[in-house]
Amino acid sequence: MGNKDILEIFEKYDTNCTSVGELDNIKISFLQEKCPELVNKINGRTIVMWKDRIEHLKKHIYENPDFSIEKMCSLIPEIIKSPDYIGVKNKDLSIQFIKRYEDNILIAVRMDSKGRLSFRTMYTITESQLSDYLKKDRAWEFSLDN
Repeated sequence: MGNKDILEIFEKYDTNCTSVGELDNIKISFLQEKCPELVNKINGRTIVMWKDRIEHLKKHIYENPDFSIEKMCSLIPEIIKSPDYIGVKNKDLSIQFIKRYEDNILIAVRMDSKGRLSFRTMYTITESQLSDYLKKDRAWEFSLDN
């Protein structure tokens, strides 16, 4: 996806959702090893983003003044495609994709009761939060070579 493709899709086409990425075989295998009970509930690999999430994202812009909504949207597919860490939050069946930039950025993808995956939110986390996730075995270092 290009820089503004997600926003352009919502602006130009009469649609309420669009694909922002997918769980490829490498990520599925990684999650199978780390959290098999979650993988068994996934039904499909496409991650969709609903249009109402744009307004939600605007609430997180203040966390990083260098990010516009366009910049945030352009990072979503990139972070899902090549995260530095992948985490799982069992409470709400969400998968977390974390990427190191100047700030650590977390994307949460939630699974609904039918196993479908959808983008929920995106925000920065501190280095100490990331360390805590790793220490508590809620997130794991990830590379495409796994």
